[in-house]
Amino acid sequence: MGLKKNILANYLGTGAIALAPILALPWYLQALGPQQFGLIGFITMLQALLGIVDAGTSQALVREFAVRFNTTESGRRDTASLLYGVERLYWVFAVLTGVAILLLSKTIATHWLVLEDLPLSTGTYAIYGAGLLFAVQFPGSVYRSLLVGTQAQIPLNVIMLAGALARHFGGVVVVQYWPTLSAYLLWQVAIGLLETLARGSMAWRTTGIKRKVLEWELQRLQPVWKTIAGLTGATWLGALTVQMDKIILSKMVSLQQFGYYTIAASIAIGALQLVYPLIQAVMPKAIQLRLDPIGLRKLSIKLFWLFAAFVTSGGLLFAVVGNWLLNLWVRDAAAVAAIYPVLSVLLVGTAMNALYNVGYINWLVVGKVDRMLKVNLAALVLSVAIIPPLVGRLGMIGAAFGWLAINLIGLIFSLEWLKRKRIEKQHASPTNVMKK
Repeated sequence: MGLKKNILANYLGTGAIALAPILALPWYLQALGPQQFGLIGFITMLQALLGIVDAGTSQALVREFAVRFNTTESGRRDTASLLYGVERLYWVFAVLTGVAILLLSKTIATHWLVLEDLPLSTGTYAIYGAGLLFAVQFPGSVYRSLLVGTQAQIPLNVIMLAGALARHFGGVVVVQYWPTLSAYLLWQVAIGLLETLARGSMAWRTTGIKRKVLEWELQRLQPVWKTIAGLTGATWLGALTVQMDKIILSKMVSLQQFGYYTIAASIAIGALQLVYPLIQAVMPKAIQLRLDPIGLRKLSIKLFWLFAAFVTSGGLLFAVVGNWLLNLWVRDAAAVAAIYPVLSVLLVGTAMNALYNVGYINWLVVGKVDRMLKVNLAALVLSVAIIPPLVGRLGMIGAAFGWLAINLIGLIFSLEWLKRKRIEKQHASPTNVMKK
């Protein structure tokens, strides 16, 4: 599959995922009210936290599927055997974690959420929904990893596009007729399950191997454990750090304020997703260049300038029409007054995160897991240290400044790939060529 076609398909799929909830948001806010919408923001944050479990594993699996997959029977069977073993682990973990969340729902609602005048039962239902959503959506990640690694990105994005449209435009219709949190959650769970099943069906079709001809072979999973374990640890820290502003804020401010911050954060994350189609399409190519430092650096330079172009054009667009678009979209002057300054700071941090991804790809491809771990640990410690006092002093915008700071740390350290010129010259020297 061509790189340009994959990039186009990724933009269609990712664009739908990013834009659908943003376009649907005003209707959710109007139908459910600020407090119930704040609970949706909490559910979204909880999903992101639970997704940390998979953050490093999915990236490692993309690499492993890409290395194994080819058009030969042995390559397809090797890929299918890895999928066969890993998908069972994903489903078991998803169900067990979902049950654990259901059992802890009342405790979380009582001791974490600031419900104000909302009944405890409403907060408990929100946690129920978060648990069910995780149980039905989490296994879809392993199928996504296979489809990305095997470059079957067009069918993957067709499924993601259909799921995003059904989840959010259908969700708008649901809350217009049944303006309750429970109706919203039931719809989200149903669509999430259907999308996971569709991804699974496409993943197995891509391998060309039937499940019934495979057996559970633990030894096939052993070679990937080290890679998965290292990347998982590093990515857990990174994903937890990215969510730290919302974790702390959810404990320190009212649900209404948290809901406003969630709106700003949704836009910022949606903007960040504009670079993910490029990352997803380029990743298999970068993995192929893991033994060619010169080629990898050239690819990284091209990717960096593409990201820089996105950041610059997006910043100019927001400066010119951002406030007007926000008023047009939210249609609530008080909400816009609270959201706009927070969003401005979050977008600066988002721009840094986009540029940081170039270095992150290099670390992932060449296996510098220890570097990823150290940088993410430093950012986590910084976020825990500075966000609470910033929120205490500045309110919501203090959490946004915390987000900006941790992304600045990541960007600074990630730029080390620019210093590889000397190593590449040595790699290409006549002496090294003769040694090879």
